[in-house]
Amino acid sequence: SPLLLFANRRDVRLVDAGGVKLESTIVVSGLEDAAAVDFQFSKGAVYWTDVSEEAIKQTYLNQTGAAVQNVVISGLVSPDGLACDWVGKKLYWTDSETNRIEVANLNGTSRKVLFWQDLDQPRAIALDPAHGYMYWTDWGETPRIERAGMDGSTRKIIVDSDIYWPNGLTIDLEEQKLYWADAKLSFIHRANLDGSLRMVMVVVVIVVVMMMVVGMILLVGMILVVGMVLVVGMMAVVVVLVVLVLVVVLVVVVWQKVVEGSLTHPFALTLSGDTLYWTDWQTRSIHACNKRTGEKRKEILSALYSPMDIQVLSPERQPYFHTRCEEDNGGCSHLCLLSPREPFYACACPTGVRLQDNGQTCKADEVVTDRQRPQVPSTLPACVDAS
Repeated sequence: SPLLLFANRRDVRLVDAGGVKLESTIVVSGLEDAAAVDFQFSKGAVYWTDVSEEAIKQTYLNQTGAAVQNVVISGLVSPDGLACDWVGKKLYWTDSETNRIEVANLNGTSRKVLFWQDLDQPRAIALDPAHGYMYWTDWGETPRIERAGMDGSTRKIIVDSDIYWPNGLTIDLEEQKLYWADAKLSFIHRANLDGSLRMVMVVVVIVVVMMMVVGMILLVGMILVVGMVLVVGMMAVVVVLVVLVLVVVLVVVVWQKVVEGSLTHPFALTLSGDTLYWTDWQTRSIHACNKRTGEKRKEILSALYSPMDIQVLSPERQPYFHTRCEEDNGGCSHLCLLSPREPFYACACPTGVRLQDNGQTCKADEVVTDRQRPQVPSTLPACVDAS
């Protein structure tokens, strides 16, 4: 059964989704405002963002007394999204206040701003290293989901209609599907990775059905009332009205039981096998359902403090494959980023440092050490080339 790793604002926890006794285990506690979380399974590393501390941090699983380490502690304001490239060994994150998407090595070095224009509150971010793509949600004035190469190339809007508060985002790596949660619509959607063949997976169809049932009951009741007024008299009408009210109340009660635990404010989601998991802000719980049909709904864990981001902690979610970046860092002096375009990787430099004409080496006279490097500003002027 899958282990679910999730941020709970004040801590990061694990829960066995198939366990007999569903109790969560605290991975790290004493946090201020843990929001996004991800992991590197091969190293047992867990990464999370802390919005209050404006930082990205790290610890290790299964290491007694493992220390919490700072990864990024400057130039962040509201790091809402985080994703670990387990193949290229990079961290990607979004910041909904600076309106940037950035990348760095797993230890926070060689930090680069990939996108800082035409962003308005980017939130969730997900990676597909096998194809070199990254995906993110943006819930600003023009809500949308975008896709781009993990090297910052080929940026494209893939969903921009019937979308309002896109929170969670996850990728089905096996079936090449994209899932996202919309907190305003209270739905979970699915589409191809290019945004096509979109459909609603977890729907409140029951609400529509019950409204139709209640409407039919009221219509039949009105017909009966009119008929009885004409044939029998007022006493019979009163009896019919009482029965009608009782039936409607019964239908409403049954409906509430059926949709108990339905989507109220879905935030983050992940999947394992045929099961989709998500956190809900309003119910303060974790839920699950079949990823294809939306059926077999169940509550995994409840009475949480404030469930935020969630991941399935499993090697199946981080399959290994060979890349050119593993061989001498792809020949790159600094960042070797996966790409959807041949040769399927690209060399890149930290923000403010230019790449030489050979396409591999950052200009030596511009490169500064981490000790020398000033804090990355929270905003970039329009005249600066962030590439």
